[in-house]
Amino acid sequence: MHVRDPKTPTWKLSRLSAHLVLAILVTALLAPSPGAAQNHTFGRLFPELPSYDAPDDATLDALTAEKTSLGADGPLFDNGAASGNNPDEVRAFFTYLGQFLDHDMTLDSLPLPVDFVDPNTIPNDRDQRLNLDSVYGSRNKPNRALYEADGKHLRVNGRDLPRNDDGSAIIGDPRNDENQIIAQIHVAFLRAHNKLIDQGFKFQDARQLMEWRHQWIVVHEFLPEVLDPDVYADVFRANRSHPHITQIHTRYYDPSNAAMAKMPVEFSVGAYRFGHSQVRAAYRLANVPSGGFIQVFHPTLPDLRGGRPITADRVIFWPNFLNVDGLTPAVNIGRKIDTLLSSGLFNLPIPGAEAGGTAILAKRNIQRAREYGLPSGQAVAKRLGVPVLKNSDIAARIPGLATAGLTDAPEGPYKGEAPLWLYILAESQIVHDGAKLGPVGSRIVAEVIGGLLAADKNSYIRKGWVPEGGSFRAEDLLREAGALE
Repeated sequence: MHVRDPKTPTWKLSRLSAHLVLAILVTALLAPSPGAAQNHTFGRLFPELPSYDAPDDATLDALTAEKTSLGADGPLFDNGAASGNNPDEVRAFFTYLGQFLDHDMTLDSLPLPVDFVDPNTIPNDRDQRLNLDSVYGSRNKPNRALYEADGKHLRVNGRDLPRNDDGSAIIGDPRNDENQIIAQIHVAFLRAHNKLIDQGFKFQDARQLMEWRHQWIVVHEFLPEVLDPDVYADVFRANRSHPHITQIHTRYYDPSNAAMAKMPVEFSVGAYRFGHSQVRAAYRLANVPSGGFIQVFHPTLPDLRGGRPITADRVIFWPNFLNVDGLTPAVNIGRKIDTLLSSGLFNLPIPGAEAGGTAILAKRNIQRAREYGLPSGQAVAKRLGVPVLKNSDIAARIPGLATAGLTDAPEGPYKGEAPLWLYILAESQIVHDGAKLGPVGSRIVAEVIGGLLAADKNSYIRKGWVPEGGSFRAEDLLREAGALE
């Protein structure tokens, strides 16, 4: 594929709307990576909304239990039924591309809180501008350990990450080695960059092109798979004169300067954690019909946890995860976006976590949101002017939440409302049968990503860049990386 010089935009971007707006898969647990940005903080998208301080610890324990006292599945525990497939058959590649994107935008290194923490005081140890600093490291403080001696090529070990003797990865964000699927997406970015260098690109031009490719895939391929179509069309608008050019229109967030923008916890601790529900318990990696499925996380069986070399039998055959032109459709389909989580997420292998923290991901999500003072799902829906789901509406459609005590009673354990993250999952399940996010989740995700791209003077949107032929897909990234061979 011919690669256009990133300094030569196809068209200049038409004037953006003057009013911009805003509103993540595994909880941030590790210390900041070398060279990570240190001057960004989190904040509140809707500081005028009251904090939602429910459920209490006992109710949260019951809600997020793996099994009930009667031995039945817990309210949020997925028993692995085939009905959990995404109705639109969104391929599992996008589950982990979404996790990769999260790790490129947010890193909250604080221990799991047990008391209130003001989000405005929390450092965001990633650069939120979708500029692949998780791959390249900070522009201001380059991490030489990520590079070969020429300073142009990124270190990579064939189809694996470069590693220390103890198996730990030498990468810009250690979280991208949490499991061997996201690790191999990171490898694809390393290899695709190195191919540009081998083709004669200067380092900065190669990095800029890779950033734009990443942003393009996010906007044109990933987000359409997960967002409500009406919300997506409202935020990401095609220029009438040049359909390949995207104009951003947001309503609730204007970061003005993307380099200094606050990352809203409504996004990082609420809406963007929808991806946790998309994770399957197991995936097929091998390119053989009889290839078995391997667990993501399991306490005793072979699994895909990271922090160790990727052996030949764990190298991913990507057409199992992503539809590739001319090949049989991918067998690994993402879970639907709903209120259930796969079994492996109830027993997380958490390196670097505080000793007293829970290993149940759902519990971590809701506890963190409660102590950061996030508003309830109903409060945000009302603020956005979209239909508000009552707890009784949710419980009627999702019986497991009814047994967990989700009612409209103000004096009940949920105080008549629901945690933002849980509300967004239920909204998706009720409005779109889990195929896509509903209006609340879609609006927050679309506006934080769109708003930051519109406010970043170096983004592909601001520069008016369009890939050769008008398209660049995840499939093209993997092909450029030599990962489809």
